[in-house]
Amino acid sequence: MANEGAGAGGMRCARSAEASRIEFLLQRDGAAATLVLVRRTLAIYRRAVLDRRHFAHMTQYRLKFVASCLELRRWLIANGDYGNRAISLPHPPV
Repeated sequence: MANEGAGAGGMRCARSAEASRIEFLLQRDGAAATLVLVRRTLAIYRRAVLDRRHFAHMTQYRLKFVASCLELRRWLIANGDYGNRAISLPHPPV
């Protein structure tokens, strides 16, 4: 029998949990604060998954963390913030 924490079921649960968390933050804190928290959470989860010493790197947790990262990234993309950097590009010569 498949474990709910593994495979597609576990990934759906993780993505659903992140979507619910984001919706809660939007209602409670507003869009600007939610954006900051989603960016911060994505960075934390990514570091955790990549760190071999962190439990998020372990097989039973890794897919859930990756699914959460995908959901957070999906939300950032949908809200026009994924990949944006506060770097000013040089102006073209006139």
